[in-house]
Amino acid sequence: MSRPAAIVLQASGPNSLGIIRALAAEGVRVIAADHDPHALGKASRYAHPAHTADPLTEPDRFVEDLLAIGRQLGDRPVLFPTHDEAIAAIGPREAEVDALLRRPWTPWDRMQVIMDKGGQHAAARRIGFPRPGTTDPAEDADPVLAVRDAGLRYPVILKPRYAPEFRRRFRVQVMRCENEEELRRRWEDAAPYGPQIQEVIPGGDEQLWTLGSYRGADGQRIASFTGHKLRQWPPEFGTARSAEAHWDPLFADRCHALLDELGFHGISQVEVKRDPRDGRDHLIEVNPRSWLWISLATACGVNLPYACYLDAIGETRHWTGGHRSNVRWALLPKHLAASVKEVRRGRWGAGAFARSLRPPLVDGVASLRDPRPARQVYGRMLRRGGGGA
Repeated sequence: MSRPAAIVLQASGPNSLGIIRALAAEGVRVIAADHDPHALGKASRYAHPAHTADPLTEPDRFVEDLLAIGRQLGDRPVLFPTHDEAIAAIGPREAEVDALLRRPWTPWDRMQVIMDKGGQHAAARRIGFPRPGTTDPAEDADPVLAVRDAGLRYPVILKPRYAPEFRRRFRVQVMRCENEEELRRRWEDAAPYGPQIQEVIPGGDEQLWTLGSYRGADGQRIASFTGHKLRQWPPEFGTARSAEAHWDPLFADRCHALLDELGFHGISQVEVKRDPRDGRDHLIEVNPRSWLWISLATACGVNLPYACYLDAIGETRHWTGGHRSNVRWALLPKHLAASVKEVRRGRWGAGAFARSLRPPLVDGVASLRDPRPARQVYGRMLRRGGGGA
């Protein structure tokens, strides 16, 4: 008996590739859907490409395209979002979507709160989960006065409550401000996106820890993974280019308590920064879908996409007992090029760089069995000159 297909939405990054390969390894037919004909997931031998509109700029057309795919495939395929935009586009029309497709994540009335950084902070505050010092000024407020009134210390960052439009326009995760003058200048650009102003927690990229998990509709902890970044690009406020698995059940429990408070269902990443001054984990954000280095969890024996798929089709299976530690992940060409430059300039230690390459090491894109995505993305990266300064 055939099983429903899976549809990976916005199949453009390494997380989409991680989902595709994790599901295909279990015999699931996978559709890679994206508006870009050159999207990374579409290059995989394990996926069937499909076109959808851009959910950020054409949300209704995106949903119509998705419904058409659902009608064509039949048997209610399982959806896997890789970015917030797809969730936001589907949300107001989830009843239509649910009639043709399986949507294994929190209903929209609750998901709207979860996707807002303010909602995440409110939940953290209710249960005493540490947060960086934060203020939420109105768009027409004086940001400098807001920082003074909240007692925040510089440097601070401007962090959008809901990030897709902000990130697409400015091509950064956050805006760092070293002083009042810089805050005023950057606030003029950022204010329309409703950013929080937040203190910077000290410490390097290696202090950024993650709980990645899949939770059922009833809040069951079906599969969990923990690990931390080793290096980002750009450093401090970027995306992972190197990471390491480390099973920490107590850390997992603390983060699951936050997901309990949020009432979350689905695949997610809870990211915190561990303050080297007191060892407390401060909430950075909850990503209510897969994250960039989800393939590391699969490599450690925790197949989050398959856990989600099985639960969605009514064949729930639990991954218990933790997982392997000391397995590393990298986007190797980007990591190598950027790290060599950082070591030469004294921005990173040679020893830390060497440790990030110790086996076992998983590349986030390259695979001997599925070589086309690596040829596509790394060839383009190398032609541009690597990972930057």
